[in-house]
Amino acid sequence: MYDCLQDSCSDFSFAVYDAVGRKRPLQGSLTATTLSNTPASALRELQSFCTQLGYAGTLDGALLTVNAISLADALAVNRRFGNELIISCDLRRDTPVRF
Repeated sequence: MYDCLQDSCSDFSFAVYDAVGRKRPLQGSLTATTLSNTPASALRELQSFCTQLGYAGTLDGALLTVNAISLADALAVNRRFGNELIISCDLRRDTPVRF
């Protein structure tokens, strides 16, 4: 896993294949909260953006959670909302290998 705030890696994982032999995409959960000067409507805008991408986001007060998001879509979310929201994303494949 790569932590962009600390510029460090903590573990890696090997490619995992589905029943047909295709690589399973890297995916995981994304959470977003507002900065102190960001209006709460920014989370609703992000939720709408995720809906357009095909994800159902769960808004619980000041926290939006999107499950099973792909790496490409998580990067698109960060590119569009990274200046307004605190975005955290944990993307991994099964069975990480410690180093």
